[in-house]
Amino acid sequence: MQRFFSGDIEALGDREIGVIAATSNVARDGHVIEINGLNLNEYRKVPIVLYQHDSSQPVGTATSLGVVGNALAARIQFAPPGISVVADQACALCKAAILRGISIGFDPDWSTAEPLDPKKPRGGQRFRKSELLEISVVSIPSDTGATVVQRSFGGREDFRRLIERLPPISRPSIERAAAKLPRHAGGRILSHAGHVWTLLQIAEQKREEQKRRYSRQARKADLERLRARGAVNFH
Repeated sequence: MQRFFSGDIEALGDREIGVIAATSNVARDGHVIEINGLNLNEYRKVPIVLYQHDSSQPVGTATSLGVVGNALAARIQFAPPGISVVADQACALCKAAILRGISIGFDPDWSTAEPLDPKKPRGGQRFRKSELLEISVVSIPSDTGATVVQRSFGGREDFRRLIERLPPISRPSIERAAAKLPRHAGGRILSHAGHVWTLLQIAEQKREEQKRRYSRQARKADLERLRARGAVNFH
């Protein structure tokens, strides 16, 4: 595999992998992300790669990124040896084909979401537009098509060519992401499944709150209060 960076050509390094970060297939959580509607602009400015969606454990950067068909592909470079124990372990596990899952953290545009089945509006959603926040190396991806596809120069030819053709991310952007590696703030960025589940839970809570607010019992209580004030009479 070749890596294009600052005009030079280098063979795939000991701390680099090629991945499919996400697809437009139905994920394990029952939802779909339209890859062609995924905004990559802000991510390209700080192309961080995390471990298990934990923002306190950044492990590398994406050096190139692009949409190929219905998939988001990327080339990932792990942090230099010794900077992060987690990065060292993640790199070694990926290279050994033990850790293979890849996942993304994203911010969906809820206004463009629509149910996959109109008869089940609270079921699986299709997110037509969303923003990429981060890419993570994970144990169990929500998207079964998101995986490490290239670990060395001698991998599959079709995947090698796919990764080679990806648009490179600018050096300043990579440096901005790399600068975050030793001192990244704590907190978590939700995974595909976690983010969608949280949004659905919030929507459900709002619906339940609205039901309680306008239930028959609530309306009766309001009328009782009005009657006590002499504002209304029952017949």
